[in-house]
Order: sequence, then C-alpha cells, then structure tokens
Amino acid sequence: MGVQGCCNKFMKFFLAFLNFLVLAAGAIAIGLGAWALASEYGAEEMKAVTGSGLYKGGCIVLIVGGSIIVVLALLGFLGAVLENRVLLGIYFVIMILILILFVVGASLGFFFRDTLEEKIGKAMEETLIKQYSVSYSTNDENKLVTDVWDKLQKELKCCGVSGGLNSSTSWFLYQKTEWFMNSNKTVYVPASCCNPNINKVNLDQCQKLNTDTNSFKPIKTDLSLVRTENDALYSTGCLDSLIDKLKPHILAIAGIALAVIIVMFLAIIFSVCICMEIGRNKHKV
Repeated sequence: MGVQGCCNKFMKFFLAFLNFLVLAAGAIAIGLGAWALASEYGAEEMKAVTGSGLYKGGCIVLIVGGSIIVVLALLGFLGAVLENRVLLGIYFVIMILILILFVVGASLGFFFRDTLEEKIGKAMEETLIKQYSVSYSTNDENKLVTDVWDKLQKELKCCGVSGGLNSSTSWFLYQKTEWFMNSNKTVYVPASCCNPNINKVNLDQCQKLNTDTNSFKPIKTDLSLVRTENDALYSTGCLDSLIDKLKPHILAIAGIALAVIIVMFLAIIFSVCICMEIGRNKHKV
C-alpha cells in the first residue's frame, strides 16, 4: 500500500520535484567546473602563475561533486515515485553526509577566504620573482610562467600581483625580480605592463626610470615619491583584477551552493516523512 491522503501525495511529488532541482543544480555545477577548467584562465595557466594545483583541484571537485549530486537526485526521484523505502533510506543517509560536507566546506571557504587569497598572492609573488623571463628559451616551465604572466597583464590591464599605485607588490615588484636583477636595469617593468595603444616615447615613460625630480609619476625606485598615475603604466595588481573579473562567477557558484543546501535540507525532511508514511501504511490491515 502506497502513501495515502492528499498531504502525503503532495510530499511525494514535491520530493520528486525537489530532486529535479537538485539534478539541475548538479548539472550546472558540472558545467561550471568544466568551464573553469577550459576558460581563458584555465587550470594550467593558474597553476603556472600560482605554483599550485589548487585551482585545478577545485574545478575537479566541482565536477565530481556535481556528478554525485546528479546520481543522488535520480536515486531520490525514483525512491519517491516508486515509494521504495530502501532507495529513500539510502538517499536520506547520503544526503545527510553530503549536506554536512556542503555546510562545512562553505563555512571554511567563507572564514578562510582572506587567508586563501593571501597564500595565492604569496605564491604568485614567488613565481614572478623567481621564474619570470628566467632562462626563457631553455626552461619550458619558466617560459609558460612568463607567457601566462604577460597574457594576464595584457588582458586584465594589470601589473604585478596585488595593490595599486603605491603598492610594493604591484608594478614595483618587478624591481625585486630575477628578470630585473639579471638585466641591465634600464627597463623596470615588461612591455605587458604598458598600455598597448601607446607610441615609443610613452613606452619609455612606462618602462624606464623617471629621473625628473619634479615629477611624482612612476617609474621611481622609491615608492614614497610616487603620487600620480602614469597613463602609460598599468598599476593595479593582477590578483585584484582577476578577482574582480571572476567575482560574478564566484557569486553565481555561491548562490547555487546556498540554493542546493536549502533544497537538500527540504528533501531530507520530505524523504523521512514519506519513509515513515510508507512504513505505517505497510502495517495497516
């Protein structure tokens, strides 16, 4: 004997509907993970500039997690439609575990986001200082790091890692790099830090030392002397620019995650109610 009464039938079909939403969310998670891997700032490029496979690992977790959610949603859907207590029981247990993981993961991501951003920034500084344009023609890894940095700086209109005009980790960081130390020290930032719509004179203004004592524009060897933007030079750090570019996608993922948590919580409640109702009906004479 299946579930009886309008209220119980509503719960049954509503649970099926909730699992359809969960399935859709899982499919979206798979799509977002695949997009993040294949995007213009994909896994290999992010690994090159950060020196870490964290980005790639996150994308893979998103794809695997989405796949598990899709399978679980199908299990819950079948359990509700077929009124099968075994399927619903398995569904309930796995949903509880996944919900706990979701909540813990979301909480850790929220509370440690600043620490994570700081670690990524330090790793980016490390690759820029030690690998940028070092043995470019003979070292494939350093060549990849250099090409990715140049690509980021050109496309995001940024220079260095973080901060703005007066930051020691944006355009000024290049004065601490192996690239600069091994050069003749007449060019202070690479051409990728410069506005592409400039002529040769402005390129000199972007890359070479500003010796005018009455000017407060970069390039200077003392940050305290810099007070005015140089239109030829990108002064915003690439980590800041990258976060700004990815922020809409991050917010979308956060919104989907919150919606999935709410739907999963409701699905757990309804699955328990339906299981109990099926059990009661089986004991009725």
